[in-house]
Amino acid sequence: AEKRRRQLERFQKKEARKKRAAEQPEHVFPSLEAAYQFYSAASSVRLRLLLSVLTCLASILLLVLSTSAIVGDFSSYSQVFSAIMLGLLLAQALLSYDICLSGVVQALRLRFDQTSMLFVVLCAVIVDAFFAVLQGRTPFCTVASILLLLALWGRSLLYEARRRSLRAAGNMEDPVAAVREEKAWHGYDCIFRAPGDAEQFAVQLEMPDAASRIMRFYTPVMTAVTLVLSVLTAMRGGKSFLWSWTAMLLAGFPAGILIAYAKPFSTFAKKLYRIGAAVAGWQGARILSGEAGLIIEDADLFPPQNVTQGGMKLYGSRPAPMVIGYANAVVQTAGSGLAPLFEQMMHDQNGRRYSVDTFRRYESGGLGATIRGDVVLMGSIAFMKLMRVRVPEGTRLKQAVYLSVNGELAAVFALNYAPAESVRAGLASVLRAGALVPVLATRDFMITPQFLKQRYKIPPEHIEFPIVEERAALSEPGAVRAGKQGALMARSSFASFAGSVVAARGLRGTAILSICVAIAGSVLGVSLMFVLTFLGADLAASCWNLFLYTVLWLLPGLLAGLLAGRA
Repeated sequence: AEKRRRQLERFQKKEARKKRAAEQPEHVFPSLEAAYQFYSAASSVRLRLLLSVLTCLASILLLVLSTSAIVGDFSSYSQVFSAIMLGLLLAQALLSYDICLSGVVQALRLRFDQTSMLFVVLCAVIVDAFFAVLQGRTPFCTVASILLLLALWGRSLLYEARRRSLRAAGNMEDPVAAVREEKAWHGYDCIFRAPGDAEQFAVQLEMPDAASRIMRFYTPVMTAVTLVLSVLTAMRGGKSFLWSWTAMLLAGFPAGILIAYAKPFSTFAKKLYRIGAAVAGWQGARILSGEAGLIIEDADLFPPQNVTQGGMKLYGSRPAPMVIGYANAVVQTAGSGLAPLFEQMMHDQNGRRYSVDTFRRYESGGLGATIRGDVVLMGSIAFMKLMRVRVPEGTRLKQAVYLSVNGELAAVFALNYAPAESVRAGLASVLRAGALVPVLATRDFMITPQFLKQRYKIPPEHIEFPIVEERAALSEPGAVRAGKQGALMARSSFASFAGSVVAARGLRGTAILSICVAIAGSVLGVSLMFVLTFLGADLAASCWNLFLYTVLWLLPGLLAGLLAGRA
């Protein structure tokens, strides 16, 4: 008993450590409404952002005037320009007070992130600028001004994206979630639709993104590396320690990472808001990304209004109400997408209601049932031939449902499947998503990969088509899905479903690309700046060159963020 008690204590301590180590939300709100009110009230960010833009532009103008190679010799005004640039940077720091405060708080919590490193960079630039004013050289204020502007812009974009997503979720009466269930089909992860949880969505929205997680490791390492390199430069190169460290800190700060996640998230949140959907932040994007199958049902491919009757022909002596009743009983039991059509036929033709005694699905594309002792078969013409039901030559239609009773053909229902443009666009976006594979969980025996090739021009090899029993299990309406939700939708339409999943995957891909570019540029920048400062190349390690380097490495991330969601 004592041994078991100790094992239980060790297990509880281990679970407690895992819980403490797990990522926690940046903010904890009592409800979704409270979260929405918080982000709606954060309107001062936009005003401060506008003033910060004007301040940054003024600093860039002064930098241009201070560069003699561009506008001529203004060396007599160099101290004045440097002093004004320092004043502008101090004013911009006041406008970005929340960024600076966040950096200090995160450092005190021993979670040194991008805002903490930015605060260190800002302090180094301000102190170095005081010496630059006295020495008559151009300080690094403009580069620091760009970093502050990007940080404030990134926060504004993030707040706007969260506000829009929370508003979309709050407007949903019965939210539908896109959930990922692990190993749902032959060890393959699948994405389903299930009832959504708006309160859980608000919590997921606050989880830190990949950029924040990466920077918790990157920033302390890079800060320490630049500190060591600047000491080596001061000892062997004879240059100012503060000047070289400031230059290396600015070169080593990945500027693009400040908007790597916020920009595409804002773009996709705006796009999804138009269709009544929202991605659950970075966690939602991560859940819905990677290799997975997208479960597609009958109504996704052909909504009820797109399947119409083209005519009906009866055979044998059975009356129309009885034949239609048999057909309706079979499709209702199967849960087929043809159920609304046959229900309408029941209403128009005064069909009779029957209950199915036994029911069976056939892999060859048909359904079987026993009704009042009669053996009823229902399927395509190929299925009828396989079951050796005689079909007259004049009734062999490809888009038709055949019904036989006791081995004799009883009726032929001609159908028209009209493709929907929204479905066509959704399927095209799913196929472009790479590792996202459409999995047909259809119950309508007419819908096959070959049929989709004819109606939607989709190559059959790009579609997974499970066996009939697996399709029925994957599309079971009452099944409880144990997966994690990644997005919420107001409607369960295929356009919303496919759009939400593709947007989540696009968000993750764009953010990771921008993060990688930003970090690559910063690592290369530190290496170049170390060589320049060590060799004493003051002109090459100038503020103007560092400004150009920062802007050039910022362009790929900006371009990726601007193009996100355009497909």
